[in-house]
Amino acid sequence: ESSLWRSTDYGTTYEKLNDKVGLKTVLSYLYVNPTNKRKIMLLSDPEIESSILISSDEGATYQKYRLTFYIQSLLFHPKQEDWVLAYSLDQKLYSSMDFGRRWQLMHERITPNRFYWSVAGLDKEADLVHMEVRTTDGYAHYLTCRIQECAETTRNGPFARSIDISSLVVQDEYIFIQVTTGGRASYYVSYRREAFAQIKLPKYSLPKDMHIISTDENQVFAAVQEWNQNDTYNLYISDTRGIYFTLAMENIKSSRGLMGNIIIELYEVAGIKGIFLANKKVDDQVKTYITYNKGRDWRR
Repeated sequence: ESSLWRSTDYGTTYEKLNDKVGLKTVLSYLYVNPTNKRKIMLLSDPEIESSILISSDEGATYQKYRLTFYIQSLLFHPKQEDWVLAYSLDQKLYSSMDFGRRWQLMHERITPNRFYWSVAGLDKEADLVHMEVRTTDGYAHYLTCRIQECAETTRNGPFARSIDISSLVVQDEYIFIQVTTGGRASYYVSYRREAFAQIKLPKYSLPKDMHIISTDENQVFAAVQEWNQNDTYNLYISDTRGIYFTLAMENIKSSRGLMGNIIIELYEVAGIKGIFLANKKVDDQVKTYITYNKGRDWRR
């Protein structure tokens, strides 16, 4: 059982809305449209039913629509308020152009969290989607297509070869992928949708893992784990095109989160460009450093 309450006076009083969404409806998640706060989506509990409830009046009234799939997550378009991508529990990607009233299957075998909307000013079509699609042989491919034209004949493969699973990152002006051959990882970048180029780390670097930290101000901040590191990463900073990297700091502490994800102890100060705090492992101690110019100079 679940209850839905709504306040229109900044939380002073609340009105119960169970009768507006169905007295027996069990809700699991609430989404507010990032470009139009009047539009709200509620998801039902997938263990009970698969439906979506849509409001266009700040949650005062709802329309309920049955779904033929179970939604795991939603991704709203950054500009078009009615365009939504839905990722299903069975790893299929669906698109809607009318704020969830009708859905169309785009592709199957999508890697979790590896699908992205187009970036304004870089991609030619506003409805383009970047996605990582897994193959049956244990690899993945980077594909793009438009949400209403995603047949096999209309999909594009901007990178011709297979890529490592969970390696596609589309962020600002950059697209990153990873390719492992013979046990050694290579990293590729596309700047402003140009052809992919292999990332050049210093010759002494033998990376086994890379995480993109920041792509602000036409520069890439990346954390790289070298072959001889286990609980630390080295921090590198790139040129404008994201191809050539130089070392900014060594041995930043890392750990694993509850879900097995990597946590790198580097933190950007919110609202202020270029200021980062880093926990660096020095001998058997961890010391905190700060930079005011995005890694060029550090001090304790």
